[in-house]
Amino acid sequence: LHLSVPGQFLELLLASLHGQIFSFIQTVLQVLHCDLQVLLHPLQHLPPRLGSEQNRPPASSWY
Repeated sequence: LHLSVPGQFLELLLASLHGQIFSFIQTVLQVLHCDLQVLLHPLQHLPPRLGSEQNRPPASSWY
């Protein structure tokens, strides 16, 4: 690897690290997203509470 400008190596190194850091952050966010889906899954499938249907207002304001 022959670089004509001394600062070129630093620029290439920083660009490489920049890409790796964003890739790492993307992976962490994907893992957190999956964890959140696992934690919220039981809440999506809760049985309806008894008596909640009777106290619920009508779906439409048109009578």
